[in-house]
Amino acid sequence: MPNRRSLYTCFNPKVEGNIIVCAAGHKLTSGYARNFSILPLQRGAPLELTVCATCPDYSCMGDPVLPADRGWFTVN
Repeated sequence: MPNRRSLYTCFNPKVEGNIIVCAAGHKLTSGYARNFSILPLQRGAPLELTVCATCPDYSCMGDPVLPADRGWFTVN
């Protein structure tokens, strides 16, 4: 089974302040927003979004960041 596409393996996601945006212009959330909160990234969530699964602009940067190396914020 191929690896699932994740924001951790694509060159297009960019952090701008407290949101993640797609440099290729794709909407990462449902509704009207074209951005995605940085909170899941801070927690080290998988970040495998449905929109990325069939994205024609997905630009793989290689192996994903290991789960142990993700995030920097822990919710107790």
